[in-house]
Amino acid sequence: MTDLHPALDTALDSALARALPPPQLPADFRARLTAAIAQEAAIEAGSPPLRALLAREERERLREFEAGYLRLRRRTLGTLIGGAFAAGTVVALALPWLRATFGSHTPLILAAAGGLIGLAIGINAWLDHSGAPRLLPRF
Repeated sequence: MTDLHPALDTALDSALARALPPPQLPADFRARLTAAIAQEAAIEAGSPPLRALLAREERERLREFEAGYLRLRRRTLGTLIGGAFAAGTVVALALPWLRATFGSHTPLILAAAGGLIGLAIGINAWLDHSGAPRLLPRF
């Protein structure tokens, strides 16, 4: 630790050894450790078959990841287009009733409703990422 207080260092080391006993290792720990070190040495030495196997496995995982990412992007785009279409349909069908009910304030009502919906979506996303407890069930 420090060379200034060797007696204090020794006392601290012995107190830590008493307070934190070393964990029990499995019976085959040494054999597994030796095998892992040998495998790592073979990889580092450039074992061509093993290196090729690892490279192929990495390429396959990368392809799977990229395919999943592309599926997610397509699904997200489809959801956005479908949501926009549904919202447009609802507004087009409700517009005559809104004009009859609110008159010249209809654009303001639509903008406020859109803002409130956007705010609700934003708060929901923020709560999901903040780890706060959920107040409403997930839809």
